[in-house]
Amino acid sequence: MTGRAAKRTWWSLAVAALMGALVLVPAQPAAAQTGAMIQPVDGVVTGVLSNRCGSTDSDHYGVDIAANSGKAIGAAYPGTVTFAGWTSGGGNTVTVSHAAGYVTRYLHMVQAPSVGAGQAVGQGQLLGYVGSTGNSTGPHLHFEIWRNNAVYGISPAYTCGGTVTKGAAINLPFADLPAAGAVAERFAFVNAAGVLHVKDGAYASWQAVNAGGATKAVLGGNWIGWIQGGSFYAKDGVYGGWLTMAGGGQVRDIAISGNRFAFVNTAGVAYVKDGPYAAWQAINAGGATRVELNGDWIGLIQGGDFLAKQGIFGGWLSMAGGGQVRDIAISGERFAFVNAAGILNAKDGAYASWRAVNAGGATRVVLAGNWIGWIQSGDFYAKAGLYADWLALATGGQVRDVAVNGQDWFAFIGSGNYYAKQGPYTSWLTMAGGGQVTDIALAG
Repeated sequence: MTGRAAKRTWWSLAVAALMGALVLVPAQPAAAQTGAMIQPVDGVVTGVLSNRCGSTDSDHYGVDIAANSGKAIGAAYPGTVTFAGWTSGGGNTVTVSHAAGYVTRYLHMVQAPSVGAGQAVGQGQLLGYVGSTGNSTGPHLHFEIWRNNAVYGISPAYTCGGTVTKGAAINLPFADLPAAGAVAERFAFVNAAGVLHVKDGAYASWQAVNAGGATKAVLGGNWIGWIQGGSFYAKDGVYGGWLTMAGGGQVRDIAISGNRFAFVNTAGVAYVKDGPYAAWQAINAGGATRVELNGDWIGLIQGGDFLAKQGIFGGWLSMAGGGQVRDIAISGERFAFVNAAGILNAKDGAYASWRAVNAGGATRVVLAGNWIGWIQSGDFYAKAGLYADWLALATGGQVRDVAVNGQDWFAFIGSGNYYAKQGPYTSWLTMAGGGQVTDIALAG
């Protein structure tokens, strides 16, 4: 935070009233879980506690991470939002309370936070976007960690001029704070009657979440989404109540990633929002046929081209032009597309060079973890990274759709049945038979 903003906020006053004087928590407590919290944003460190990387400010209680305006900010650890709003010094600010007396704060967001007070958030869940509101001279995130009403000694994890990567573990010991739990392995399919079935765990029982009419299912975080009658519906978990995300019978494609939702309407206008109750933001003028979400990235097929942007307010990048793009996928910083000749191209990093991973004939691509999967001539192929050898996972020319998740689960529709397995060398499980499966999804 630039200047003495932390001192001028209500938070500083509250802390002063509670503790009387600043006490730094030692950076090496006993029985600590190292790396339990994760970095909230990508960027360059420009201030660490009182060291302003060129000057000293004893009232500076966190780390400054310079980043482009509009970059998404994720929660460092699961918790409950205790404040989301405006402070005079911090601008648009979020405070999250965590287990074991920890509190994190995120300042200077470009607009009102994407979460509200009292809301539970997961690790990495979107809180808002980098900005320069309040007492700030340029776009950056001011990030603070407190424990038991005292500033936590974060300096060992940050150095002036160093870079941090969003989602990477913060290399500090966090006493009594366990590593955040993994996402549940969730499976979903739509049958010929349009009934969407979902279950958590490969051997659990299927639960029907609608009465019929669904044509597509997507999974993201704890959210389940589907298209039904041209409308976009979603529910928070298998047993949550369903919400109408976008009605009117005009929805053509949908996507969910974490707490971000997107859809494309029949005019090809793509809409995105962060949080189920937020307002939709149109991100293009029309012509889109497909939308893809992963992490902070948003991808579109528009006019046969692959466009991508980082965050709702980021600028568009032309990933692949020429009007030849037929399918796209994004996972982390990996991007992939299939062109009209069926050549699958992939790259690691938005500005890296594309690498062809087959000779042609592909019709579909999926990405998850380090895996690249695709359908080619009705068979299911996969490879573990750009330079690995490819594996034939399911042959016979009957594969209609495929899915992969980050826990090495592979799935496909073959002859109307849903098959899945964990690991490329295990046997396939029949998840749903009867020849009635029309769409599948995996999460985890």
